[in-house]
Amino acid sequence: MKKGNSIYLIILILVGSIIGSILGKVFSDILPILNYGETIGFEPTTLDLNIITLTVGFNANLTVAGIIGIIIAIIAYRKF
Repeated sequence: MKKGNSIYLIILILVGSIIGSILGKVFSDILPILNYGETIGFEPTTLDLNIITLTVGFNANLTVAGIIGIIIAIIAYRKF
């Protein structure tokens, strides 16, 4: 697999997740299960070195609709 293909896959997965989450919020009144999910990650942590201060944190909200979007993105990647 070429390096460019890996970047393309990552972009597709991110776009699929975002579109899936947006559609999940839009259709949450009709199908409330689409918004069911969990938040994973860690809270922001600060490292103060007196010269520079670094704050690092990461949170991801995975929903059923987002996971469906990721699966569709992977299938689309394999087709093309």
